[in-house]
Amino acid sequence: MALITVARKSQIANGKMLGVEAGGRKLLLANVGGTVYALDAVCSHMGGDLTKGRFESGIVICPRHGAQYDVKTGTVVKNVGFAGKALTAGRGASGQQTFKVVMDGDDVKVEV
Repeated sequence: MALITVARKSQIANGKMLGVEAGGRKLLLANVGGTVYALDAVCSHMGGDLTKGRFESGIVICPRHGAQYDVKTGTVVKNVGFAGKALTAGRGASGQQTFKVVMDGDDVKVEV
């Protein structure tokens, strides 16, 4: 795994998120209380783009079917509803992969 510079912290205000690409992956960076977190930006349920979702109090909400993830851990905090599961033969969302973030001055580096 390599550390790749993906953004500057000044680009991601507290309570905001930013989509980036690194190592051939689409990632979501989120600033929670001044700490930047990184997770896979492709929703585990049906591939929704989490960078186009809502971000509230450390939780990103998928714009497709509403799965919600804690950006610090990638854990599902609210799964998709019955209708969303029906679209995928009962499969709900699973946790999102998270990535180590290293700050180097204003540079945000992610280990991918």
